[in-house]
Amino acid sequence: MILTALTAFFSPFATVLSRSTVSRASVLFRSRILALVLVCGSAQAQTVVTPVTGDTSVVVRRGQSLLGIAASLLEASDHQTISELAVAMRSLNELQSDRLMPGQVLQIPLRQLSDTPELPRIVDPRPARGIYATAAAAGSPRMMTLADSLVAAGGNTIVFDIKDREGDLSYISSAPLALQTQVASLASIRRPAALVDQLHKRGLHVVGRLSCFYDERLAEVRPDLAPRLSNGQPWESGWLDPSSTEAQAYLLDIVDEMVAFGVDEVQLDYIRFPTETSADTVVFGFANTLARHTVITDFVRRVRDQLAGTGVLLAADVFGVAAWGRSADRDRTGQHLPDLLPLLDVACPMLYPSHFFGNFLGMQNPVDYPYYLVFEGVRRIVPLAKAHSVAVRPWIQSFPYRIPDFDQAYVAEQMQGAADAGANGYMLWHPASRYDVGLPAIRQVIDGAVEPGPDRIPQPLGARTEIVNDM
Repeated sequence: MILTALTAFFSPFATVLSRSTVSRASVLFRSRILALVLVCGSAQAQTVVTPVTGDTSVVVRRGQSLLGIAASLLEASDHQTISELAVAMRSLNELQSDRLMPGQVLQIPLRQLSDTPELPRIVDPRPARGIYATAAAAGSPRMMTLADSLVAAGGNTIVFDIKDREGDLSYISSAPLALQTQVASLASIRRPAALVDQLHKRGLHVVGRLSCFYDERLAEVRPDLAPRLSNGQPWESGWLDPSSTEAQAYLLDIVDEMVAFGVDEVQLDYIRFPTETSADTVVFGFANTLARHTVITDFVRRVRDQLAGTGVLLAADVFGVAAWGRSADRDRTGQHLPDLLPLLDVACPMLYPSHFFGNFLGMQNPVDYPYYLVFEGVRRIVPLAKAHSVAVRPWIQSFPYRIPDFDQAYVAEQMQGAADAGANGYMLWHPASRYDVGLPAIRQVIDGAVEPGPDRIPQPLGARTEIVNDM
């Protein structure tokens, strides 16, 4: 009873103390004052915690396991996952196995210590040099390894999924529609704010990616939010109707939560209408009263207004062909750059060479010209973007799809094309977040060691071919 009363009294102080950034000397001084500061676990297996040399120690009770202790202390630590904390405990205590003995004293590294000083937070990196991380990667110990590798290569920006194209949320959301539909049931990021904090400590600019109107999970659970076929039935394609006020409100709720996590930038993806041929006869909620680009622009304006005063930047991924400003592409996607750019801080054209098909601009095989496609795409956007002080940061293909000779040079050629055209950096995309080719390419470009490809400019087009741009 006395033990219970003491722990109840001191437990509010324990969390503050163990997570404090005060010096080790200060913590040690306080540890002499507090004999008991926290009890974790069930009544059958209590964990007694006392501060020791700047962190925490645990006296193992009968029936406790390493993972169980890690789980009970995770919320008081700055680790992302139970397994990550357990690995740190195993290393610090030089354990040969996970077997614990009653009465054994374990030191718990609640804080992740680093040999390098905490780097200053980057608010707006220009030029940005970054990579994309899936939700699965972001919610695992691999994320910090990936982040450290990025920093070592000279990178400064990382993008991770908040909501992916399947519609799964990477965190437990309190948004009403998320709760109703359980789209966060597969959430891999248990502590998103702590994740962002750890990335900031590495000096990284942190971007949350929000897939907007392509959402397989929500379209299946709430077919009333999907576009309609001519017979009135929902179009089962994974798309939401971009004009749906409820779908838009759901996305705005998620934006609010992203801001609370501390991200530096909200990046909107799938901020467009479907382009599949089967979508030609689909009926959307706005019928014929609004142009598609008006619907998209109005929603982006709502996000812009939502972020006002937060200091969080707004970016949007745009179709690569949007750079050429052809009215057919604009009318199909709803992405009209002259309308969108004034609302953005960053424009992210997706200029993956593998996504240019057929006889594009006279090129029989566009993937053979990675430098040219990125260079031309960026070059066409930069003047309009500069007029609104918008950064242009293209997505770079760092995956081998449709590229017979994919290698480091192929990635570096795209980066060089972006730089030569006046881009404010670039982001590497790999759908599985594997950058064994991409990260060395970043260092190669930084070091100025890119060797020009033999045929950077397609010969039929000459050194520079102007194409009608009716943006």
